[in-house]
Amino acid sequence: MKKTLIAALLAGLGLSGCASGDSGALLGAGLTALQGFTLSKSQLQAEASLSAKQMDEENRLAPAGNAYSQRLARLTRGLTSIDGTPLNFQVYLADEINAFAMPDGTVRVYSGLMDVMKDDELMAVIGHEIGHIKFDHSLNQYKNAYLTSAARQAAAAAGGTVGALAASQYGDIGTKFLSAQFSQKDELESDAYGVEVLCQLKMDPYAAMRAQQVLMKHAGSGGGLFSSHPSTAKRIELAREAAANSSCR
Repeated sequence: MKKTLIAALLAGLGLSGCASGDSGALLGAGLTALQGFTLSKSQLQAEASLSAKQMDEENRLAPAGNAYSQRLARLTRGLTSIDGTPLNFQVYLADEINAFAMPDGTVRVYSGLMDVMKDDELMAVIGHEIGHIKFDHSLNQYKNAYLTSAARQAAAAAGGTVGALAASQYGDIGTKFLSAQFSQKDELESDAYGVEVLCQLKMDPYAAMRAQQVLMKHAGSGGGLFSSHPSTAKRIELAREAAANSSCR
């Protein structure tokens, strides 16, 4: 799919035989053209799976027998899919306070986050991340990161042969995906869904509010959830309201 898509892009831009030119202009033109192509949800999920695979190889995954893995498996037992998308959970052994979910159902939780949160608070964050999958927030973020990288490759290869994205490029796409900040609307929608996940698991819905407070407390650490999912006083108050009005009550 990628070869056909990018080759068509180059042909449409008249770049296939061009040996020189401004790469920035080509990138901009390439991105604009790529955005005109239709990428189905299943295609984007397949691309996201390749990024997730590369990211797993670049990080230290906790083995199944590890205490972090066992805790995560216990907490997420029964959370097998969301709207037909299978979910898979694993732990990255790293001090970073972070978690993320990709549109293919990949959910990764950093041990640093697990260290600072109680079970119900952690599940509020995980439920929030699943919400990003449910409402296609992750899908849209990944699409933007993928199209930008594909356009960049098209611009760079204007005078040569365009091939499939390399494994390292999928890792780069994953990095761009993680660093992108969701809109406030997306965050609040996922916050509310995180509360509903707590209700489904018969956990305290107010744990979503406490999870936000924990993130605020550790905000000085920088990076991770603090940059891509910034916690604010407004989000804490709205989490409290969502808990008060949740299906748990």
